[in-house]
Amino acid sequence: MATPPSRLGGNLRPRWTLTAGGLVLALVGGLALWARTPDPQPRAPRAPVTASTTEPPPPSTCLAGGGVAIGAGDDAERVVSAHRVGTTYIVRAGIHLRNFSVQPRSGDRFCGEPGAVLDGGRSLESAFSGRATNVTLDSITVTNYNSGRQGAAIQPQSRASDWVVRNVSALHNAWAGLLVADGMRILGGHYNDNDQLGIGGNAATGIVLDGLDDDPATVDGPELARNHTLHASCDFEAGGMKWDVGQVTIRNAHVHDNDCRGLWADINARNVLIEHNLVEDNRAEGIFYEIGQDAVVRHNRVYRNGLRASSWYWDGGITVASSFNVEVYGNRLSGNYNGITGTQQDRPDSTPPAHLLTGYHVHDNLICATAGEHPTGVGADNGANLAVRDISFIRNTVQFAPCEQ
Repeated sequence: MATPPSRLGGNLRPRWTLTAGGLVLALVGGLALWARTPDPQPRAPRAPVTASTTEPPPPSTCLAGGGVAIGAGDDAERVVSAHRVGTTYIVRAGIHLRNFSVQPRSGDRFCGEPGAVLDGGRSLESAFSGRATNVTLDSITVTNYNSGRQGAAIQPQSRASDWVVRNVSALHNAWAGLLVADGMRILGGHYNDNDQLGIGGNAATGIVLDGLDDDPATVDGPELARNHTLHASCDFEAGGMKWDVGQVTIRNAHVHDNDCRGLWADINARNVLIEHNLVEDNRAEGIFYEIGQDAVVRHNRVYRNGLRASSWYWDGGITVASSFNVEVYGNRLSGNYNGITGTQQDRPDSTPPAHLLTGYHVHDNLICATAGEHPTGVGADNGANLAVRDISFIRNTVQFAPCEQ
């Protein structure tokens, strides 16, 4: 279901019409706004991580048990309506053109043969939708669906719990490829070249995006690439993934070349873990945590983000905006416009809680070849004295040479 625009964050640009206090830039713990650790201790190199999302994925594991066939020429909804709850469907190879739009029943499984493509022809709103629980989608391509604003080609209701979306490709759809629901597990797959977002979410919680083999040495989680193809303003929602309110874990993903932010947590996101991802070449921030709380961002490789080169403390490889209790450590950043930054503005959107930049701890990161002014640091445009906040930048290494690997 589309969500009213009022749920999303307001103006994300710094407000240059300032109060009498002017622009206040905080010196955290006596450090300059960008900090080089003197005489850093040698860092043990991380093992190279290989992006493997372009390799042929393993076949659907749910084909082995057989099931009810849905042929390329069948009306999929008619087939599903004729069978009982909890049926396994075999989506046959071929292009299912303008005939596949279903509301699964709880326990249904849709297993794609190699080459199964659901094509909405830009006339159908969604391939899968509704409130069913415990639904599995496996090894299916979903393309050219024409969902409305803040909709998606795959759009269960946010309380439609425990979907497994494995090795699914949602490509070239209007607005988003996928909307998340409570307890959804998104394993591998590709969410690329959609008009606005790869993956979106509103108030759903317990979401996991991960790889197909749980191995952090290979980036075989979802690929989120080249989304926001319409190139409208990205200050509403756009890019690889944006969600709000819910708890989300993202690991082993390859997030790249989006025409906005890579990973974007918005209003009151909480208990978030972002780890072991490769985030590169996104036009705005690589990882953006905005007006949320309680997050850990660790062991990510974050390269060449912020290509639009916005001013102030925006467009960092990792930027935390008016959020609290966020820890950022063990990341390798190189070639971003800014490095690891934080901002404070007046943000009354959806309070309480007050959206304050505090409890922000940044440590043990390697930050290389930053193009802008801020390899690390925080700033406020509302007169807040960030020097008295619980904000620390320690044991971070800053160098001018690139450090991608």
